[in-house]
Amino acid sequence: MAFEVYKPRIEKEATIAISKNHLTLNKKLLDKINTRYVELAYDPETRNIRIKPSTTDNGLVLNRNKIGARGFFKHFKIDQKGKYNVVYNEKEKAFYIQI
Repeated sequence: MAFEVYKPRIEKEATIAISKNHLTLNKKLLDKINTRYVELAYDPETRNIRIKPSTTDNGLVLNRNKIGARGFFKHFKIDQKGKYNVVYNEKEKAFYIQI
């Protein structure tokens, strides 16, 4: 009998999953962001979403690893779903997602 060893998939990249109502951060990204509130912004020309820690309680709540973004998606007419790589800008302390 030949046994095959199971090796769980380890996410090496910081990724984010976009669903109908949420942005879901993976563990690697969650470790980098380290905040309770975030600010979302969208650039329609480059189709980039920016996630930046919010300095006030006026930002969207980061609940465990999810950001409720239904209103954000509706406002900017974003309907892409899937998993995307995230680019971190150290200077701005912001994350960028190209959709």
